[in-house]
Amino acid sequence: MLVQDLFRLSFHNLLLHKIRSFLTSLGIIFGVGSVIAMLAISEGAKRQSLAQIEALGIDKVLVYSKKPSIAGKDESNASNSSVMTSYGLSVRDCNHIRRMDNVDRITTVRDARKKVLRGTRRLDIKLVSASTTFLEDSGSHIISGRWLTSIDNKNTLNICVIGRNVKRKLFRLGQKALGSKVRIEGSLFTLVGVLENNLGTQFPDLNSPNDMVYIPLNTSKAMFGYNAFQREGRGKLEITHIEYDLFIVKIIDIAFIDDTSKRISAYLTKVHSAVKDWGILVPLDLLKQKEQTQNIFTVIMGSIAGISLVVGGVGIMNIMLANVYERKKEIGTRRALGAKKKDILFQFLIETVFLTSIGGFIGIALGIGISETVTYYAEWPTVFSMWSILMSLFISAFVGIVFGTYPAWKAAQQNSIDVLRAE
Repeated sequence: MLVQDLFRLSFHNLLLHKIRSFLTSLGIIFGVGSVIAMLAISEGAKRQSLAQIEALGIDKVLVYSKKPSIAGKDESNASNSSVMTSYGLSVRDCNHIRRMDNVDRITTVRDARKKVLRGTRRLDIKLVSASTTFLEDSGSHIISGRWLTSIDNKNTLNICVIGRNVKRKLFRLGQKALGSKVRIEGSLFTLVGVLENNLGTQFPDLNSPNDMVYIPLNTSKAMFGYNAFQREGRGKLEITHIEYDLFIVKIIDIAFIDDTSKRISAYLTKVHSAVKDWGILVPLDLLKQKEQTQNIFTVIMGSIAGISLVVGGVGIMNIMLANVYERKKEIGTRRALGAKKKDILFQFLIETVFLTSIGGFIGIALGIGISETVTYYAEWPTVFSMWSILMSLFISAFVGIVFGTYPAWKAAQQNSIDVLRAE
């Protein structure tokens, strides 16, 4: 029998039972749809998390201050109404780490712990002092105005740069920002620039660069010093002494970044031996761990979705076996008229592969639709890859061959005399 006749006959039989053919394909449709959707959601989550880590810089080591459970307290010079707490990174730490081999530069950041106001209302915004290299080392860029310069730092000017989100909180839509005054407790700072970070960068205990107000380091030191004062109700005045909150250590050769981070850790462990009031983060190591974790997660997600394809394949086998029993008269007549066993086998196999392939195409559309819906409503990123789409089509056709072979073989084994006698 000619190949084109086999295809034409197979399609004709499927079109005679449109509803049944569609219902038979539903298992494959939902299976492929779930594979596409899960892989897209998993890949989107993977790329987003990896992008956030990469934004910190794989050639960087982040060293940050953290408040210990029992901070070092010095009450020798304090009155009964005040208590001083001192912890975290110091100027001495910065100078020592800067002299280490394989260290290019250190960008320092300090949370001034002062109130940023809009009128008389305090806003949830951090005021930080930062080195002039912060813009580059944080992966940020200026969208209007300019960044802080060494001249601003030297002259201790009362100027500031704000993050993108801070601008939305301080100024109304369409209101001019550059040149305006930003009120920080009892001081006014002139706004000279607006910063934006699109990489999702998050620093320990400081969060996103988009949510901060930046002033020169020397300005912060001259106006506020290293002490932060806070009084809760009528309780004691709490004085927090902290010199730096964050070091962004840029490495010369990332091949030795692990050795450098271990040297930094060894030094801080020795100097801060009384209590551990620091932490260290190596984005390159975190990136490797995250990639491995996300790859495992993707495999698990794909495997779970693949199970639905197997279930769909079992359903197709069941329907095709019932189809063989229902069409015994047709098979017996064709065999009596000279059709060979391989003609019957290929006819039923073509029908099964066609059903699963069409189901695969519809499932891809369904999976893309589900992914876009998740992105729209849940704001989760989704990423489609050509290999996942091609793999889904291949798997759907493969399922058709695997689960359609036995029903096709069963049909080809029908004896025409026995079938016609029974009819």
